[in-house]
Amino acid sequence: MPFYSSSFIYNNVPSSVYNLYVSEIGGDGSSSWNGAGSMEIYNKKLYRRSKPFFYGSAVGDNVEYELSFTSPEDIDSRTSELIQKWLFSSRSYKKFMVVQPDMQDVYMNVILNDPQVVREGNLIRGYTCTAQCDSPFGGWKFPKTKTYTYTAEVIDTTVTFNNTSDDNGSYLYPILIITMNNAGGDITITNQSDSSRVFSFVDLSPSEVITIDNSLQQISTSTDLIRMSNFNKKYLRLIPGINTLRFQGNVSSIAMTYQFVAKI
Repeated sequence: MPFYSSSFIYNNVPSSVYNLYVSEIGGDGSSSWNGAGSMEIYNKKLYRRSKPFFYGSAVGDNVEYELSFTSPEDIDSRTSELIQKWLFSSRSYKKFMVVQPDMQDVYMNVILNDPQVVREGNLIRGYTCTAQCDSPFGGWKFPKTKTYTYTAEVIDTTVTFNNTSDDNGSYLYPILIITMNNAGGDITITNQSDSSRVFSFVDLSPSEVITIDNSLQQISTSTDLIRMSNFNKKYLRLIPGINTLRFQGNVSSIAMTYQFVAKI
């Protein structure tokens, strides 16, 4: 079990509702588990060559770990039914948050699988299960939004964004909500830290609000028009570390929503 806290929240329900806590059942207080972000190495060994060829590496499987839940009181059969329905009936990933100071900005999307009821004699004392995460890094930081507002008819400005995601081998693809000004026209975002890669739209309507999910490559607009012909088809991506972004065009605001990977 990788946590020292006892309280948790699963699927928006705090464990205190059922007087249930994360704990070690029959343990000695020590624990170990597979760390997040393990890498899979691709090598090729050839005959009469002492050093294998290295082809690269990739993030391994999604994180899994064992969890135990207990109550300081005996759990009656009716309460046990409610607990098991809450914890073990979901067929999709749900938010799991541990209530401890160093994890207050972090959550995990998990499915609690392989449940076992722990008994002492005829009394129910708790449960064990396997937490299966939706990420090889284990967790996520809560999404944040940076908003840049402008009053000039045409802007040409530079901002800096620090991508501190724990996944330092992949691009970060934010969601953009761009509001054009009363004149309408063009918007260009150049990531000078990514070989000056250019993201751009042209000939947008006055006061048009266009939303771009750069990860899913989905575009919607307040005009209900199809804007692919106005787009250069280069979705905005952010490299690990510092990104210098140049904004140019006829916009009144740019809101950028992003979510960092958290290595648990």
